[in-house]
Amino acid sequence: MDVKKLSTGEMIIGISGIVLFFSSFLDWFGAEIKGVPGASGADNAWGFTLPLFAVLLGIAMVVLVALRAFGVVLPEKIGGFGFRLLYLLGGLAFLLVLLKIIVGPDIDTGGASALGIEVSKTREIGAYIGLLCTAGLAVGGFMAAKEAGDLDALMNRGKSSGGGATPPAPPAA
Repeated sequence: MDVKKLSTGEMIIGISGIVLFFSSFLDWFGAEIKGVPGASGADNAWGFTLPLFAVLLGIAMVVLVALRAFGVVLPEKIGGFGFRLLYLLGGLAFLLVLLKIIVGPDIDTGGASALGIEVSKTREIGAYIGLLCTAGLAVGGFMAAKEAGDLDALMNRGKSSGGGATPPAPPAA
């Protein structure tokens, strides 16, 4: 394994993805019954759909980076995306976790509110660590795409090398 082959963005992806994987086993969301000591519960990222997909995307990104570190020659452009694929995957993982934190857990309270029992749904430390890690995946993907020149190609698409095309003549009146 030759880590020197990796760009800064790829190293950020590797570190963020590994920390995301380990943080996925921490509690991400929970619920507690107000006024009843000890009546609470929590679940990790593997118990919720959006965080689960974000963790799986992070694992996929780490695998792509690890393959490159081990010297496996990958196609330069996977599906026409190149390193932009890492940027897109990291951004998607970040959005999935952010959306779940905003929406909160959809834990079934079993009709407790109808009985007058107040149930509080909580966001735990794992969710916030996961959000930081997925932000690291997005930033690392952006940096990897920028370092590979994929973003420059995307930004200059449609522009000619001669300084731009002349605009068409106005229609005759």
